[in-house]
This record gives sequence, C-alpha cells and structure tokens, in this order.
Amino acid sequence: MVKGKVKAGKVDCQAYAQTCQKAGIKAYPTVKFYSYERTKKNIWEEQVNARDAKTIAAFIHGKLETLQNQGKRNKDEL
Repeated sequence: MVKGKVKAGKVDCQAYAQTCQKAGIKAYPTVKFYSYERTKKNIWEEQVNARDAKTIAAFIHGKLETLQNQGKRNKDEL
C-alpha cells in the first residue's frame, strides 16, 4: 500500500468533530497532504470518491507521483 512512503492517520469525525472542523473536513473520505514544512500554503486536499483501502491507496500513489514529477520539473527549471 503506502507504508513507508507517507505518514498517514485517520480521525473519527463523529467522535472528534472539533478536530475535523478545524482541519476543514467537509466530505468523507478526505485526504490531506501536508508538506514536511507544515505551512498552511503547503496543504493540498483532495476528496476521494471511494471507500475501499485499495482504491484510496491507488489514489494516493497517483498523487504522490504527480508531486514527485512536479518537484523534478521545478529542479530542472533551476
């Protein structure tokens, strides 16, 4: 799956409504990508139109590939 590639967690928004509200969660499931820099401008959020683990993992892999390719292009431009 995505083990070793990303750090992931999950939150029960019914039990921790305030946490989800603070994070801006409006739909389920939601995947948020946080940069290691942890600044608000580096948060990338996507709504996932699936509920099974394999589909969500494939979605995350695709987004990681996109981010890696963008990083390579940015380095090439320097």
